[in-house]
Amino acid sequence: MRTELICFSLLGIAALLLDAGLASQSLPLFWLVLPLGIKISLDAMQKRAAKNS
Repeated sequence: MRTELICFSLLGIAALLLDAGLASQSLPLFWLVLPLGIKISLDAMQKRAAKNS
């Protein structure tokens, strides 16, 4: 649940920046890639924790 909140909040911020009239070129790519990277890393950490216990 925590992972989804982080991902959706970052995507929401990116959508608000686009909706505020910023050109798509001014929106950094990491705002779109960062949630995916966070989700993948948190999932990998959870799998490692479950594997070790």
